[in-house]
Amino acid sequence: MSKITFKSLLFIVLAIIPMTFFGQENNDTQKKAKTNYWYIDADAGGAFLVGDNGNLKFNRMRFNGHLGGGYAFAKCLTAYGKIGLGTLSATSEGFFTTDMVSYVSYDLNMSIDLLNLFKYKEGRTLAIKPHVGIGQMQFQARTGNAYYGYLGTWATEEGKGFGGRKIAMEIPMGLEIECNLSPKVALYFDLTTTYIDTDKLDAVPHGDHKDWVSTGNFGLRYKFRKANKPAEEPVAAAEPAVLDCEACKDAIQQAVKDAVEEALKDYQPAPAQAAAPAQDEADDAEALERYFEEKDIHLTFKVGKAEVENTKANKDQVKEVSDEMEAGREIHTIKTIGYASPEGNDDQNQTLSENRAKATADYIQKELGDKAEGIKFDAKGMGSDWDGFFKALDESNIAKKAEIAENIKNADDPTAALNQMKAKYPELNNLLNSLRRTQVYINK
Repeated sequence: MSKITFKSLLFIVLAIIPMTFFGQENNDTQKKAKTNYWYIDADAGGAFLVGDNGNLKFNRMRFNGHLGGGYAFAKCLTAYGKIGLGTLSATSEGFFTTDMVSYVSYDLNMSIDLLNLFKYKEGRTLAIKPHVGIGQMQFQARTGNAYYGYLGTWATEEGKGFGGRKIAMEIPMGLEIECNLSPKVALYFDLTTTYIDTDKLDAVPHGDHKDWVSTGNFGLRYKFRKANKPAEEPVAAAEPAVLDCEACKDAIQQAVKDAVEEALKDYQPAPAQAAAPAQDEADDAEALERYFEEKDIHLTFKVGKAEVENTKANKDQVKEVSDEMEAGREIHTIKTIGYASPEGNDDQNQTLSENRAKATADYIQKELGDKAEGIKFDAKGMGSDWDGFFKALDESNIAKKAEIAENIKNADDPTAALNQMKAKYPELNNLLNSLRRTQVYINK
């Protein structure tokens, strides 16, 4: 390998290393994303020999194809291997014609998804992946009376590969554009230029420069990955704090009450002793209030954020609790329950909902100030609120709501299907906005 080629390859490798670490600097909600998977693929297309023949000539384009497989990891990096075969020919008018080159190649590569490198988003439709690798080519080439890589006394030069083929190192460099048809299937176009560490690939060695091969291939890729699906019987339901969809209000409020009752089973006190027959109804109510009383507060969040929005509506709800404490109400426990709308995957949303619950507890403590002293705060995340979404959708006035729900439930990747439906039906944003919140429950 020439010194210039070695320095170029070293530069590419050193450039990839810092980008790798940069690509992994995502927030905590992304670290658990299910981005690692194996895949297999196959592609085919045209190949050009760029040697002493000069300019590319489309009438000299020949066939090539590859079979490969790899492993995607770290949200934007992929390591893969390919085995390829093809034929080449070339011509230089008034000089020579390369009658035929046949070759087999095998190489290892590394690619980077540029879009996910700078801003990670699961389930992108499009991926742009520059790649570089290193491998080996075994070839036979002939022109006129020159035969390279053949066996026999008539051969110009034998090689050490199978069937006497010549062996040369290759360095493929290129760009791939991938279009995801589903979470498991993708189409891609790969444009690659490969440096071949020999001047004999065109069967006309001059020693002035090495030969190159350029390919443009279309391919199909299958990914062995698990799709995120909503639970058949989700535990939690949703309730908006600021509700844009008035038609869904009653349905979502009822869903929240059901979720709160389920989530707070551990907080129910032991049953009070039966009251004496002489005890009147007012005394019974006073006894129940002494053990258990609730006040619902719904605090809102922005998309993908775990920071309580600094709105007047949020502040006013906490102020109601503060005013009641001023009036003498004693509060022993405040439980915060976080929810997330199901645009992201389940792992992300579980972490996000937990962070929202904790952020809400901190927010209330800050707003109450000294009044929060002695109050026990307990935070819990309920994750992706699929049940709340489907229930709110069913109660809404959105056109084709049954078809929307059916498409999402039957999709291999319901999250991706939801995002596609959201683009087609903007009204869904009203439902999703209402699911990004926390429920606050006060136990006395």
